[in-house]
Amino acid sequence: MTSGRSDGPGAGDAAGDGARSEYRALVATYVAAGGEETVQRVVTAIHALHRRLNQWYDAQLVDLQLTQGEWTVLSRLAAAPPGTALTPSTLAEAAGVAPSSMTHRLDRMTERGLVSRETDPANRTRVLVRLTDGGWSLFAEAIRGSDMVEGDVLSTLSLGDREQLADLLERVVADLGETLG
Repeated sequence: MTSGRSDGPGAGDAAGDGARSEYRALVATYVAAGGEETVQRVVTAIHALHRRLNQWYDAQLVDLQLTQGEWTVLSRLAAAPPGTALTPSTLAEAAGVAPSSMTHRLDRMTERGLVSRETDPANRTRVLVRLTDGGWSLFAEAIRGSDMVEGDVLSTLSLGDREQLADLLERVVADLGETLG
């Protein structure tokens, strides 16, 4: 039974004790070098969580036979308002790749039935990309799988603690001028 309180990443079991010791040692090193302790505790914990979740996300993408770049395309199209298509150049910018690389990526995704491409009726030189039903299904499968892991990660926090943590992190991100998501 946990108390609902965590002293850092991995708190709560023998493996967690080692992770907690490593976390504390890292924070102490950063503080010894001149870092402010609470800042270092927060940033080190966020970094450890980010690293661990990314390891899981990478494995999940392999299981779903998706590359990180294809995931970026799926998630951008899924987040677009219903009925909205995006251009390959918009998707290339979101993925941080050259438009020619996006063309090859979209070729593979079209072959798999994840996206469709059509000529823009308003500008016949432009191509519009849409998420297919198959693309949405794969996106939803990935989100459901991620939600289970993310829920497990946050399971030691009460609903109120999760809401408070979400509010605080959203405020920090908003102050950076970043979009959430």
